[in-house]
Amino acid sequence: MIEGLKKFNEGLVEHGLIHRSQKNEESIEQAINRELSDMMRFLEETQEIDKSSKRIITEGLVKYSMGFYLIMRENNIEDYEEILDLISDYFRFMDSKYYSELEGQPDDMKKLVELLNDKNISSLEKKLESV
Repeated sequence: MIEGLKKFNEGLVEHGLIHRSQKNEESIEQAINRELSDMMRFLEETQEIDKSSKRIITEGLVKYSMGFYLIMRENNIEDYEEILDLISDYFRFMDSKYYSELEGQPDDMKKLVELLNDKNISSLEKKLESV
């Protein structure tokens, strides 16, 4: 499952940012801003999707992509493979902590959020941590 997300993220970078920024003769920053703007406009229309299950998975995927592009905006595009690894580690950490330690405990979700807040998904933060 995590590897599938990693492949999806690679597509967001390689096609959504690198290829399309070259095609449109724009910077990566401009490509990110364009993608985010398009997704925001799309989310305004998704309430018209006729079936709630389709609407929820569509909105979820769009919001995930938006979050990914926000992470990429905070980082250098040349570091994208490191970012993909950090995001994969983040989801593995979340899954492992919940199912091996927190599931069934009082306030399990609150504790999980606290742990996730301390988890790094920025290459800049990782570099600063290692100094």
